Amino acid sequence: MDAVRGSMWTMIGAAAAGYLLLLARSAWKQGEMRQFLRSLAIVLALCALVAGAVLAAMLLDSR
Repeated sequence: MDAVRGSMWTMIGAAAAGYLLLLARSAWKQGEMRQFLRSLAIVLALCALVAGAVLAAMLLDSR
């Protein structure tokens, strides 16, 4: 069962990476690479913020 879950997450990650590559290619062709990279950085920062909040909640809850 764990092998199926691992391959499922691998497929989801590959699909997300492929989608990001297609978006980057489109942004490059339209001359909007700076906006794409800025938006990508904002999304990554928000994901890191949420992950940090979850980690803090887990650490506080384990005490």
